[in-house]
Amino acid sequence: MKNWKISTRLTGAFALLVAMLLALALTSFMQLSSLRNETENITGNWLPGVEAVNALEAYSADLRLTILAHVLSTDDAAKASIDKQISEQRTKLAEMRKSYENLISSPEEKKLYDDYVENWSKYVQVNDKALALSRSNDSAGAAALMSQESRPIYLAIKEQLDTLIKINHQGAMEASESASKRGLSEFSCVRLIEPSPIL
Repeated sequence: MKNWKISTRLTGAFALLVAMLLALALTSFMQLSSLRNETENITGNWLPGVEAVNALEAYSADLRLTILAHVLSTDDAAKASIDKQISEQRTKLAEMRKSYENLISSPEEKKLYDDYVENWSKYVQVNDKALALSRSNDSAGAAALMSQESRPIYLAIKEQLDTLIKINHQGAMEASESASKRGLSEFSCVRLIEPSPIL
């Protein structure tokens, strides 16, 4: 290279620099595209999943309290008002479940959600029996059903929802770690490209 003309050296250096910049641009584009996908997965799937299941669990607890209020009430007018509230809460829960279903992204999550749906169906059936007893003013019978049959199913449902929250939280953590690694990888690629001593 020492015997090369200055113009040849300059041309070679320029060509090498262009090639390196093109390689850097291509690598950066691929890394940024992958990083964007990871970020969208976190903000568009995992974190909304955590929020959706948290909301389901909280609203399910609210509904249970409403049903218990129906059982404890001795006023027919109050029971009728609570019946309307229960219907509205169940409708809202169905909408919330539908929204969450669109966020399910793994076979494990789908299986657990299906088990939850099965338990929820049983839970509603038992609660309906308790409500029927409550409407006929058999508060003792309704309370027994809520304690002996409804409560164990409710606790199983709560455990399933807690596990779904953990799955989505873990997914967010893994996606975040992957995005961080890709960012470091891109930075390393930039550091590798240094001026060449052609001149």
